[in-house]
Amino acid sequence: MSNLRSANYPRMSKLRASTSSVHDQLDKKIMAQSPFDNKTNYGHFLRYQFHLMRHVESLYLDTQLAKLVPDLLARNRFKALSQDFQDLNLEQPEPLPNTTIVTHCHYASLGWLYVIEGSKLGAAVLAKEAEKLGLNGEFGARFLAGSEKSRGSHWRQFMQGIEDAPLNEQQEQAMLEGAQAAFTFANALVELSYAQPENTHVA
Repeated sequence: MSNLRSANYPRMSKLRASTSSVHDQLDKKIMAQSPFDNKTNYGHFLRYQFHLMRHVESLYLDTQLAKLVPDLLARNRFKALSQDFQDLNLEQPEPLPNTTIVTHCHYASLGWLYVIEGSKLGAAVLAKEAEKLGLNGEFGARFLAGSEKSRGSHWRQFMQGIEDAPLNEQQEQAMLEGAQAAFTFANALVELSYAQPENTHVA
């Protein structure tokens, strides 16, 4: 995680340390599917991302969380992801069973946002892989788009929002548990998403 120093961002350091193992598991599980080998695999990857972003979309509409996280509504990538499906002539997948909308307390929700917002840093690398398939920020890989400068700026703003949030020890623990739960959910979602029957193919 870039721009992270324990002295300056103690809460972010705790979040990273408490989720490092399950985070690594998720990265390996996703890349094991070879998402950028071809457009069909990329379509499967998009479907997974669609399920994940739909699951957490309510967090970006939360007015209480918006007081803690700068430009929260504008950070939501679900619309861009939906446009990627249109670009590639893919039908949006049906909701998966047993994946209810996130309804955690605000403090746990901060942990979930840590996971989703943090994934944007890795998206910079994935966007370059998508370019090999002829996809970019204007077609098929919109949800991965973003300049290195803007990613860094948005991430620093998010980190500072976490550090400045008025949390007591119990609330901070809820945030840590929320991040762990989010990574655990995302890991399980890979298997659920990839097992879902296809209803169309990438154009």
